[in-house]
Amino acid sequence: MSDTNPYLDPALYEYIRGVSLEPDPVLGALREETSRLPEGAMQISDHQGRLMTLLTRLIGARRALEVGVFTGYSSICVARGLPDEES
Repeated sequence: MSDTNPYLDPALYEYIRGVSLEPDPVLGALREETSRLPEGAMQISDHQGRLMTLLTRLIGARRALEVGVFTGYSSICVARGLPDEES
């Protein structure tokens, strides 16, 4: 598991990291566990997960279906962007 992003300028990536919120302990534990797997590099980054949560909120999604779940990191991110269940 790497804390870099080959698609962004290093200075921009450091800026994003600097203005981001503190890491979530539950997602951090999942990242740590996933990093031990041989395929652990397939996991999305913390910042990509936060973007998925934000996009889920921005489009006003009420339901989500994720196909091809690896360890559930992105599923949790999307679920956190969904509104609370209405009674």
